[in-house]
This record gives sequence, structure tokens and C-alpha cells, in this order.
Amino acid sequence: MYQGDNIKERGLIFIKLLLPILIYQVVSYSSGMIGTFMAGHYSPTDLAGVSMGVNIWNPIMYTLNAIVLAIIPIVSQLIGKNKVESIPTIVRQFLYIAILISVILVVALNTLAVPVVDSLGMEEGIAKITKDYLYYESFGILSIFLYVVLRAFMDSLGLTRLSMIMMIVSVPINVFFAYGFIFGKFGMPELGGAGNAIAVSVTYMMLFFIALMITIKHPEIKKYKVFERERVKFKYWKEIFKLGIPIALATALETVVFSTLSLMVSRFDTTVIASHQAALNFSGFLYTLPVSVANAATIIIAYHVGAKDYKMARHYTVLSVILGMCSSSIAGIIVLLFDKKIPYLYSNDSGVINLTAHLLLFAIGFAICDSFASALAGVLRGYKKVVPICVAMFIGYYLVGITTSYFLVFKKGIGIDGLWIGWILGLGAYALGVLLYYLFMRMNINNKIKLAK
Repeated sequence: MYQGDNIKERGLIFIKLLLPILIYQVVSYSSGMIGTFMAGHYSPTDLAGVSMGVNIWNPIMYTLNAIVLAIIPIVSQLIGKNKVESIPTIVRQFLYIAILISVILVVALNTLAVPVVDSLGMEEGIAKITKDYLYYESFGILSIFLYVVLRAFMDSLGLTRLSMIMMIVSVPINVFFAYGFIFGKFGMPELGGAGNAIAVSVTYMMLFFIALMITIKHPEIKKYKVFERERVKFKYWKEIFKLGIPIALATALETVVFSTLSLMVSRFDTTVIASHQAALNFSGFLYTLPVSVANAATIIIAYHVGAKDYKMARHYTVLSVILGMCSSSIAGIIVLLFDKKIPYLYSNDSGVINLTAHLLLFAIGFAICDSFASALAGVLRGYKKVVPICVAMFIGYYLVGITTSYFLVFKKGIGIDGLWIGWILGLGAYALGVLLYYLFMRMNINNKIKLAK
């Protein structure tokens, strides 16, 4: 399925799989950015409030989503092992898990959001927008999780183009409702920045419906008959959670650290908060490049590991790292060329524009470290080696990143620059940790192959 006799053929195979994933990630993140742009142009307070809401919501959503994303390496390895008869049951169990997670999350979010926001000591105006944002996000939770399962299932079959098409279709839907609910257009209530959360919820409802239709109608997918009746089979849940929970933990470590760093500046003035979030938001957009490489690497590596073709897995690992580093070069060029223009997307406030332009320069170091680490992390997920990723993340992000950022910001008084410097150092430590584990793992695999001979 993912063969290739030379580097050129393997490169073409990888890029063919990668491009739809990349377009999906870019379009998906860009769609979210549009809502942030609109919130920023509504008012700096709305930008700050929405950003704080995102910093609370994203760690929760991405962490729990990561559990159901375990479907990608599981299904990809089943295909590599030629055990496709097990796939329908696996997908159904993931759908059951998605429903369970959604119910728990809706209850938790509507119960705990207000006291959590109140405990952060934000300005009253920012706090209100944050609370409203989280409340409106709860409307689309079930649709989000069910859509992610179906989309990830398509990706694991190598049908990444379908995910891309669905996301492209969703953009005008999201923009229409974001504009309507933020500014009170087309007969919709004017909700300010928090209205973007309703737009997101409506968009994912429609995305789930589209994914459902594709799953039922597409000839390469419908043959699995994933919507046939089948009871919950907890024996499969063990394997799912054995892989899904470490992936979720790794995701939690990554998203929580972003939110923690952002919450460090929650007591700063509105200009600093808005500028930091604008720079971080655009850095997240640049991150779509390496994360796409990582996702493609997971699919291909998992297939070859399932087939026990470790030589081909090694070839694709090298290719993944090369493409990951290329992505960081592209990110750096974008920032250097447009660092003075990008801030205008987020605000008309001169203070926000100037500080955002300054902070964006740190995004170059951010991209270099992140692209290398992400590529290797994607490879390790293909091997189902997720726990070492968690360990490397914890050391890099928390022991190095947060500790250094806190020291520079609050002890040395460097301010917001200190936060970004500390974060880059944390990313560098994470990248080193992932590399060392991969080299250790490869040495063990090579020894086993030699012993088998």
C-alpha cells in the first residue's frame, strides 16, 4: 500500500498522503482564525475573552479527542496485518466511546466553567466573554467527537482527501455564522466574540452530517458497515484505552502547557494578553505544517510496522524528519516576510499591533524545535510508542519550559519576552528527548532483527 523502491517514489507516496492532511489542517485552523480575527476587530476585550476561553476549552477538547484519534494507528496496523475483518467492530467501539465522552464533557463544562473562570482573577469584561464562549461551545460537543471518529477512520484508510473536502466545505459555513453571531447580522443576535463558539458548534453539526453520509455512501467505506447493530464490547476498550489514554496524555501535556503559559499573562493588561494570544494564534497556524507531516507519518509508519517491514518504516522516518524541517523553514520565511503585516489581521489597536509584531519573531525558534519533535512524535505513534512521548513532553514542557518561563517573567521581570524564551527552550528539550528515545528504540529493533536471523 505504501511501498516505494527509491526515495523519489517514497517521497511521492508520502506527499500524496500528506497534501490532503496539510490542506485540511491549514483550512481548519484558518477557519478558526477567522473567528478570532472577527472577535479582535469587535474589540480588544472580546479578543482577550475569546482567547482565554480557547485556552480553557482547547486542552479539554484536544485531550479527549486524542483518545478517539487512537483509531488511526489501530486501524492502519490492522490493514498492515491484513486483519480488516476486525475493523468494523473497532470503529463501532470508538463511536460508543465518543458518545460517552461527550455526555461527561457536556455535564462537566456546564457545571465547572463558571467557578474555574472566576478563580483566574480576570477583568470582569474578559471573564464574562470567556464564560459565554465556554457555554456556547458545549452545544456542539457530541457532533465534534462523532465527526472526529468518522474523519479519523477515513484517514486511517488512506482516504485523507475526503477529510480535506469536508473541511473546505465547512469554511463558508463557519464564516457565515461567525460573522452573523459576532456582529448580529442575517437576523442573528449580536453576541460579540463569544458568538464564534456558536458558529463552531453549528459547523461541526454539519460536518458530522456530511461525514455520516460519506461513511454510508462511499464505496471504499460503506463495505465496512460500521453502523450495523452491535453491542458494546468492553474487551476491545482495553486495547483502545491502552493506546488512547497515553495519546490523550501527550495531547494534554501539549495543550495544557500552552494554556498555562497564556494564563501566566492573564493578570497583565489587555494589550499584552491580546498581543500574546494573537502571536500564539498565528504560531498555531504555522504548526499546521509539522503536525500534518506527523499525522501522515503515523499512518504510513503504522502500516509498515503492522506488516513488520521495519526497513521501510525507517526510510519513511527519515523522510518525515526531512519534510518536518522543511516545514519549519517555510514557517520562518513567512514570519520574516510578514511580521509587520500579520498583526493587522487581529486588531486595529496600535499597541496590540506593535507588540504582536515583536512576539512573532520568537515564532521562528518555536517552529524549528516543534517541526523536528512533531515529525518524530508522529513516527513513534505509528509504532504505538506513546508513553515515551509523554515523558519527553513532561520534561521539556514542564520541567524546562514552564519553570524557565516563570523564572524569567516573575523573578527576573523580563515580561512577556521571558515567557516565549522559556517556551522555546522547553520545546528544544522535548525535541532532544524524542530523538534520544527513537535512537534507543531503533537500536533495540535492529538487535531483535539480528537475533531472529
